[in-house]
Amino acid sequence: MPSKAMLALAALAITAIGAGALSNIASADEGGDGWRGRHGNGGMMRNFMERYDANKDGKVSQEEIDTNRAEWFAKFDVDKNGTLSLQEFEALWMEAHRVEMVRAFQKLDPNGDAVVTLEEYKEPLSRFVANRDRNGDGVISKDDRRKGMELKRRDGDRKDRKDDDDSSKQQ
Repeated sequence: MPSKAMLALAALAITAIGAGALSNIASADEGGDGWRGRHGNGGMMRNFMERYDANKDGKVSQEEIDTNRAEWFAKFDVDKNGTLSLQEFEALWMEAHRVEMVRAFQKLDPNGDAVVTLEEYKEPLSRFVANRDRNGDGVISKDDRRKGMELKRRDGDRKDRKDDDDSSKQQ
């Protein structure tokens, strides 16, 4: 692949990754202990704080972020040319997301035997299809999505009616 195409591909990948990371961080809910996010016990925001809060004061400054980023950049710039190649960035990415990768592996290994079988690997998407196949034909289609939306609307109507009933009882 020509070098311009490689650079464009790398830039696109970095942009997509950065946007995704920022989106996840920005959407983290600061409920509970202050750092609980979309991922349950800590989630994205907890990982963010662990990585960037260098002085452990419960706050992250731009200086702490910049220092950490510079350190990681230097660590993974193996040839010390001041840039990250796609291979160098891949190593950085894998290190940064190792905890998430281990958690994903553990979810696929419910019996905790430290190996994932084909059945364990297939199970989450098998459940996904089963939960969304509204007409029982073994496939997910537009028809299933329409039926799912109708069910959500009906459930929403029921919930609204229940809320109305509950509020009228409290008056």
